[in-house]
Amino acid sequence: MSKPKPQERKVTVQPAMKIDDGFTIAGRKFIFSMEDKICTLLLLILIFLVHTIRSKFLLIPFERDEGIYSYFGTLVLEGKIPYKDFYESKFPGLFYMYAFMVKFFGDTVKGMHTGFMWMNIITVIFVYLSSRKLFSPIAGIISAITYAFVSMTPALSGFTVQSEQGVAFFISVGVFFYAMAKSTGKYYHYLLMGLGMGMAFMVKTSGIALVLWGGLIIILDFLFTKPKKIRDLLFNLGSYSIGGFAIIIVFFTIIAMKGSFADMIWWTYTHSKDYVSAVPFEEGVKYFKYGRDAIVEHYKFFWVHSILALALCLFKQVDFKLKAFGITLLAFSFLTIVPGFYFYGHYWIQAIPGFAIVAGLTYYCFDVILKNKFNLKQKSIRYAYLGIFVAASLSHMSKLKSYYFHPNYELILRQVYGSNPFPEAMEIGNYINSHAKPEDNITLIGSEPQIYFYTHKKSPSRHAYFTSVVNAIPQHYYWQREFVKDVEKQKPRYLVFFNHSISLLVQPNVDQYVFEWANKYITANYKTVGIVDMVDGQQSTYVWDDAVNTYKPQGKNVIYIFETKVTDPVSFADDKTIMDSTMVKKERPLPINH
Repeated sequence: MSKPKPQERKVTVQPAMKIDDGFTIAGRKFIFSMEDKICTLLLLILIFLVHTIRSKFLLIPFERDEGIYSYFGTLVLEGKIPYKDFYESKFPGLFYMYAFMVKFFGDTVKGMHTGFMWMNIITVIFVYLSSRKLFSPIAGIISAITYAFVSMTPALSGFTVQSEQGVAFFISVGVFFYAMAKSTGKYYHYLLMGLGMGMAFMVKTSGIALVLWGGLIIILDFLFTKPKKIRDLLFNLGSYSIGGFAIIIVFFTIIAMKGSFADMIWWTYTHSKDYVSAVPFEEGVKYFKYGRDAIVEHYKFFWVHSILALALCLFKQVDFKLKAFGITLLAFSFLTIVPGFYFYGHYWIQAIPGFAIVAGLTYYCFDVILKNKFNLKQKSIRYAYLGIFVAASLSHMSKLKSYYFHPNYELILRQVYGSNPFPEAMEIGNYINSHAKPEDNITLIGSEPQIYFYTHKKSPSRHAYFTSVVNAIPQHYYWQREFVKDVEKQKPRYLVFFNHSISLLVQPNVDQYVFEWANKYITANYKTVGIVDMVDGQQSTYVWDDAVNTYKPQGKNVIYIFETKVTDPVSFADDKTIMDSTMVKKERPLPINH
């Protein structure tokens, strides 16, 4: 009898995992191709470059907006009430964003620049992830490189800690969660998209353009999708709206609990609408052309490459959804710089995330057209495109290596801001720091509030921006008297007077009371201990202490630093009633001169 054969088991041999197959975590497959690996490596190199370059700017002096927003951040941390103890014509997200930076990175110039450097780096990463998710890894790294370099453009104040850097960050967060939502369809991604865009609006009002874009793109996605399910549209749009309104409600509730909600509405709407309507359209066109030319000058390659997407979208091979996405994102990003027709350089920072992501779309359209119209599918073409783009970026960096790697702070500030006394303000702050005691106070007649931040001193008045008391609106009459009484009450040891037209920005037909008071008050109570002589086209001359007695200023813009010479200063304030800003009947102000 033959012995039965053992039952044969069929063994299935699994093929070896290919290098492009990806990996699995918690049962979920993640694709990580060779293209991904190359682009991730390039992203890491880019982050290293951005960190290296921005580290060179950690001690560059602030301009006035940077200074006052950082100063407001310190006031928030001290428990001061927004719109009562200090004010700005922007929503409270601005104050709390700067308070976060001060809290975690320190109330120093280096600390604030460090915080915003990391914000910029994280924005680069979000731009990369968004473009990668929407298009491809190569598109992602092209978008990231574009954002990294263009956001450092000197003419758009790329080296600063401007509020627009925060707006750009939250826009990139919003677009990233849109890309995630488009991939997964999950409601919470739309919710997080709304939170990101809503926060951009809370930091700066012009962020509303991207809030509207978010709603529009959700509707367009629905219109271009088959089959259409109205339930999905309502659910996705509702989730997005809840996210956006939630962050707005949180900030409004905080302000209401502090008792300054009515003040917020006055500053952010009633007061700011006159600022927005001050510049005629014709003047705005001139400002736009001037700003555009200065910003694009050394960055033409990046701008042309991104705008090329509009031409490539004309090809029928490009999906209509992508066309709608790219065109609307560019258009609404541009709208963030339009309000008021000022077109200041730093306004453009808000448009850079959308602009950079569309740069990724340019590559993606090119790739799609080559595949579908010309049947060219070789990977070598993609890598050649990437290689050319990287080479052009490196060439750009080499041409501006002096700016990127060996920045001359004073030269940069002069080129970007002209004769504004920003380098001088830091030197004055250093002098006060080396002579003042912790309990000493200071006052500024001139709008260089960064000195309050440099010296860790507090403005005696809520009018830390002196231009507000010489602004041609009805309230300025009362604000001048409020400012004067606040100063006399504090009895500052140091008083800095900016005899500088831009810093003072005195508008026509305003009350001269504050200057008449200053002349009498300073003459009676102070002695000159410093003179900063700003001669056009030359380095400023700094004269301190006894040397001021024999020095005669040569420039038309001169800054005087005074120190009190009496223990009990003589008062020159009048006794007229000081009224709250919301109690004064509003009239149309004169246009702001720029």
